[in-house]
Amino acid sequence: MTYDSERRLRSRRLEDLERDNLFALSLDILLVCGFDGVFRQVNPAMEHLLGYTTLELTSRPFIEYVIPEDRPATQEQFAHCMGGDRVVTFENRFRHADGSSRWLQWNGTPDLERQVIYASARDITDRKRVEAEVARLAAIVESSEDAIIGVSLHGVIETWNAAAEEMFGWRAADVQDKPLAILIPPGHADHLMQTLDQIRHGRRVSHYETIRRRREGDIINVSLSVSPVRDMAGQVSGASVIMRDITERKKAEAERMNLLQQLEHTLARSKRATGTIQICPVCHRVHAGNGHWISIARYLEDFTDARPVESRCPDHGQAAGP
Repeated sequence: MTYDSERRLRSRRLEDLERDNLFALSLDILLVCGFDGVFRQVNPAMEHLLGYTTLELTSRPFIEYVIPEDRPATQEQFAHCMGGDRVVTFENRFRHADGSSRWLQWNGTPDLERQVIYASARDITDRKRVEAEVARLAAIVESSEDAIIGVSLHGVIETWNAAAEEMFGWRAADVQDKPLAILIPPGHADHLMQTLDQIRHGRRVSHYETIRRRREGDIINVSLSVSPVRDMAGQVSGASVIMRDITERKKAEAERMNLLQQLEHTLARSKRATGTIQICPVCHRVHAGNGHWISIARYLEDFTDARPVESRCPDHGQAAGP
């Protein structure tokens, strides 16, 4: 064997070793699958991720490990790949040995001559859970009757739900990247910047009542809560502002207070006197019991039920009786 031949052989062995190490140490799934649908070779990452042994994974068609809901789409992608097409970022769910499922994102390249597919897959289960949670929260936000507004730490509007559109009259596109201060009536002292400063320190501001301005300029009463929004690292990256229109409630409270005041006034005037009432037959004034004489009209206006008797006041020659 010549020197060049030996060098090429050593180089090939080194490449094989590096490839084997890459195959064995990769955190992503790496495998070879035959056109018969059976895995020919799988790396340790697949065993670790799905909880099956290599023998189990390579002894039966892989479609049996795919959850039933995802099998039709998986078989369609497999057929395309056997026809010579590459598979790029295809997602499906594999059943874990413990009965749960794992989301996998696949890339595959066929070798038509050898009748195999070289494939890699990445576990995206956590990402899918986050996406599902984000979608759930987005649905809650959009269906909420309260205005929910996402703002930056500088008070710039980033998100604006349907209830905010209805409450304030602006569409989301109209207020995107606008300051939240557009909702504050001119001349109204507000604590927006102080509130955002509390948010920066991770503190929540709950249910304080204030006023806000609609697009048409009319003023509404709102109950307002502000909570910090944190990024994946746990750092405060913005704020969620929730506002509820309490204008009708405030009107009802004012009306109720007015009625209570009227009732108190009526009750005060409806206090009844007892015993006898001294009335002057000349001037027709009534002795009020405190040294003063007042008109009968005023006394009657106070809804007294006492029995009147005649008695002259000092101005008409006779002192008031006992």
